[in-house]
Amino acid sequence: KPEDYQQVSELYKDSSLFGGQFDLERDAEDKLLSHTKTDPQSILVCEINGKIVGTISLIENERLAWLYRFAVQKGKHEVEATKTLYERAISILKDRGHKEVLVYSPVGNKTLDKRYIELGFNKGDNYTCYWKEI
Repeated sequence: KPEDYQQVSELYKDSSLFGGQFDLERDAEDKLLSHTKTDPQSILVCEINGKIVGTISLIENERLAWLYRFAVQKGKHEVEATKTLYERAISILKDRGHKEVLVYSPVGNKTLDKRYIELGFNKGDNYTCYWKEI
């Protein structure tokens, strides 16, 4: 929802929570709202006691599905929020016909390695992501 943007963007700005970096071009409020308007299940949030403690975005087409911006606040509710977001995302993707999901994690980030292994992911090879403005 539009009123969630501030809390979601704060999670995105803490790169330790998902291993990425906040990018105003990709993470601008209007882009997130447009994305959820097109597909209301494309960005999920986990809210505990009125505060958003985690978020995950689904990026998918007929060929593949990715978990993106899988950011969960550290602390008391981290394990619960991680599991809840993951299970909901997987349920949505299965309902859409996907049989596999991918997620990026920075090389050497032991916290995120542990998260994804505990969620049952297989660790793939290390790759470098290239990007440029167009």
